[in-house]
Amino acid sequence: MSFSSDVREELARSIVDKDCCAHAEMAGMALSCGALSFRGAGRYQLSIGSESAAVARRYFLMVKEHLGVTGELRSVKTDRLGGKARYMLTFSDEDANALMAALKLYSKSAPLGIRRTPHSDLLRKSCCRVAALRGVYLAGGSINNPEHAYHIEIAVSDEEMAHSVVKLMEGFGLPARMNERKRQYVAYLKDGEHIVTFLTLLGAHKAVLAFENVRVLKGVRNEVNRQVNCDNNNLEKTVEAATRQISIIEWIDRKQGLDLLPPQLEMLARLRLQYPDASFTELGGMLDPPLGKSGVSARMRKLEALAEDLANP
Repeated sequence: MSFSSDVREELARSIVDKDCCAHAEMAGMALSCGALSFRGAGRYQLSIGSESAAVARRYFLMVKEHLGVTGELRSVKTDRLGGKARYMLTFSDEDANALMAALKLYSKSAPLGIRRTPHSDLLRKSCCRVAALRGVYLAGGSINNPEHAYHIEIAVSDEEMAHSVVKLMEGFGLPARMNERKRQYVAYLKDGEHIVTFLTLLGAHKAVLAFENVRVLKGVRNEVNRQVNCDNNNLEKTVEAATRQISIIEWIDRKQGLDLLPPQLEMLARLRLQYPDASFTELGGMLDPPLGKSGVSARMRKLEALAEDLANP
């Protein structure tokens, strides 16, 4: 399975103990997956669909245990899903109306009498706001494999619902952003730390550990690459500098000979010609008496100045 599927399966198996949280999660799920429809004469149809059997089973058990309603769970295969099964949880008209009343989905002021966002009564407690987010994530959430990119999103079909999701996430310090994509509205996070916080909030603890492991490995890998690149750059600079120094010394040798140099400069010049790959520190250790890096650098500048004088008499 993909990393996104693993997260969904883990959340689908998490436990909800309190009725209030079950109601908030069910409302979040129902309002996010476009499962509500008006059938006329005050009758509504409510169904919940998911490509995950674990998600469908979760809500089948949740409505039974926390709302006393038994739905019908079945699988449907369609060409649109490439022959894959989609699991549908449906309810009778009577049970659908009971569920909608319990989840506070009715609204006299809303089009067709159905709310577009969770009722504020269901979101009074922090645990219930988390549950609502878990419901909307299980309805339309996905996450990239952290090996490739840090990105988690929740897609809903209604703009007002998308704003509600963003507001819920912001309430937990998560700076979610929103955009429109293919007739859907997407709330998303791209920062690794924020994604970890969000997954922890929802209860996907195994996914958090897997995500953090990848983040650590990527951090180590990036640091090693940075260090290697830095070392390579330093090596290139050292080679370029040594090549230039050798050219200068050879120029001096052709113009006047190294024998005429002061003894200290002559010794350094001959060592540089003999050890073209040596660093200043290594060259300084070969001198008699030994000289530090700054001292070698000072003598090399004198050789460069002498070469310039010979080139411009």
